[in-house]
Amino acid sequence: MKKGIVIISLVLFCSVIFAQQVPITSQYMMNRLVINPAYAGALDFYTASISYRKQWINLDGAPSTQNISIHGPALKGKIGLGLMFFRDVIGVSKENNISASFAYKIRSRNKKVLSFGLSGSAVFSNNQWSQIKTTNADDAVFSADSPQYIFPDFSAGVYYKTPRYFAGFSIPMFLQHKLEGSSSSYKIENDFSNYNYLLEAGLNINITDKIIFKPSFLSRYLPSTVYQFDINAVVDINNTIGFGISYRTKDAIVGMVQLHLTDQLILGYSYDHTLSQLQKYNNGSHEVFLRYDFRYKVKSIDPRFF
Repeated sequence: MKKGIVIISLVLFCSVIFAQQVPITSQYMMNRLVINPAYAGALDFYTASISYRKQWINLDGAPSTQNISIHGPALKGKIGLGLMFFRDVIGVSKENNISASFAYKIRSRNKKVLSFGLSGSAVFSNNQWSQIKTTNADDAVFSADSPQYIFPDFSAGVYYKTPRYFAGFSIPMFLQHKLEGSSSSYKIENDFSNYNYLLEAGLNINITDKIIFKPSFLSRYLPSTVYQFDINAVVDINNTIGFGISYRTKDAIVGMVQLHLTDQLILGYSYDHTLSQLQKYNNGSHEVFLRYDFRYKVKSIDPRFF
């Protein structure tokens, strides 16, 4: 079990040196504010969400993520505002992020909306290095925990939607926070090669009056290290229950279910079956999602997806 903590901590140590990473969630399509600040107010009513994700069950030190957010329109829909808090724990490292989002919207008469968004974050991070067991008990690097670091970060994005389809592009958390070795302090840098570029699109297809098919994709590109692609398919039945499946390249296949408990309350659950080399060390990942929509008029067929 200690081996798991050491492996994950070393991986995290490398990522802390070079770049901020966007926490992976499988149900981001139910709250795109987590990946794109331009989504703030996109549903034209206020909505609050809470989620919990436990990744790689039975792997000691595996990531866990909690997220709370609220966003909605203001000034008669001309702008969108959002607040979000997430906590990310990987091994001995913990990060709390508080962000505020602003989106400016250009609307057309045929219900097409183009949004430009920005968000600013305060990031609180610390590493409990003393929990790591090393071969050298006197290793000074791991003898004491790090101080509490506080640093800024920013995200930017654009989001376009119509009643039937959407597309978005974002660069979340684009500042890099490099740990300066012996000084135990962070240096903030802006390096284009360490940006996370996210591109997504999707649409609603009415199969019948009560069944909607919702295919979508999300690509993640980090020039210095990673390219990843998600392909998603969700079927919504009578605005009551939804079933979905997602494939994340070189990582996992995901099963999802979404229950519309009331016209305003949605409960979601997803399970990730690992496809990578970590498959032999864990029993998959679980994610639970709850969303409340502050609105009181419901259409007969209501996407609530864009």
